[in-house]
Amino acid sequence: MRYKLGRDIVVRSENAAKPATQPSSYLVKLLLKLPHVTTSFDMGCGKLRYSETILKRTDTLALVDSEVQLSRRQVLNKKFTSIREITKRSNRVTAYNDVEFTKVPPRFDRGFCINVLSVVPIYAVRVRILESIKAHLDDQAECLFVVQYRNSDFSRMRQLPNARCWRDGFLIDSLRGYSFYGLISPERLLSKLRATGFVVQDVTLNEGSAYVWATPK
Repeated sequence: MRYKLGRDIVVRSENAAKPATQPSSYLVKLLLKLPHVTTSFDMGCGKLRYSETILKRTDTLALVDSEVQLSRRQVLNKKFTSIREITKRSNRVTAYNDVEFTKVPPRFDRGFCINVLSVVPIYAVRVRILESIKAHLDDQAECLFVVQYRNSDFSRMRQLPNARCWRDGFLIDSLRGYSFYGLISPERLLSKLRATGFVVQDVTLNEGSAYVWATPK
């Protein structure tokens, strides 16, 4: 997504997406232990960092991101392609941009929002993401929310001359444009989830990341 902050700052959230070659081993193990379900979605799928692992525990998977991220050609799964092109060749995976996803009727068995909220610099947009996730989950379905609340790389980047503070994080101005990196405390995440109507089921903290399972009811 693109977020305009003021007159001359446009944040490109895709700049902060990490490649599939840099997954969290802790999270991969967590995902592989999940019981199998029929339908899942990956909100803010980015560069498909965890999509292949999620697919091992679900029949079908919906990839949700901005149209820019879905359509642009980049290195994915060691090939120069796009998410749109990948899903055209699959009968298990579909892709929706944020507008298309609002019109998708079925409710899903499981959702994922992995390190997505922390790249969104506008609080109101974070709330809309949470509302969209809640609207697409079955009543008893769970969604896994992952945010970072401590990161040594972020601490180093914050000191760079091209960094500036913004809300609960900082902006980096580079040749690719502006990127935003936020640190969201577990308490703030739980507060936002409950304010949106989620019921928190489980909270785990591991090496600076919070892993929260929540249901819409």
